[in-house]
Amino acid sequence: MTALEDTTKALTDTHRYVNSNEVPFFVLPFDQRGGARLGDLGLVVNRASGQRSYAIFADLGPSGHIGEGSIALAEALGIDSDPKRGGTDGGVVYLVFPGSGDGKPRTVAEINTEAERLFEAWGGMEQLEACFAE
Repeated sequence: MTALEDTTKALTDTHRYVNSNEVPFFVLPFDQRGGARLGDLGLVVNRASGQRSYAIFADLGPSGHIGEGSIALAEALGIDSDPKRGGTDGGVVYLVFPGSGDGKPRTVAEINTEAERLFEAWGGMEQLEACFAE
C-alpha cells in the first residue's frame, strides 16, 4: 500500500494504491518534504550510470531517510530492484517539483509527459548538471 491512493477504489482493491512494479515512484520522509505533496512529480537520476526516470511522489518514509523508490524506478535507473537486497548506497539525485501534482495517482504516460515538461521548463539537463559543476 502507498500513501498516495485512488480514493474512488475500495480499501481492499489493490488498484487503489500505486503499483511498485509498474509505476516509477519515490518516497520522501513524512516530516521533511520541502513543500512537496503526495502526487507531485519529479526526476530521479542515477549519477553513476546517467540513467534517469520521471517519477511521482507516492509514499511517506521515516524521518531523515531519503532514497526509497519503487521497483519500477530502480529498474529504470539500472539499480538492483530486489526489495530485500537491492538498492544503492548513494549517487542518486532527486529533483522534485512541489505543487506539480493533484494528490492523485497518475499513469506512467501522464507522469512522463508532465514531468518532462516541468523539467525542461526548469532548465533541463544543462541546469541539473550546473548544480553539480565542480
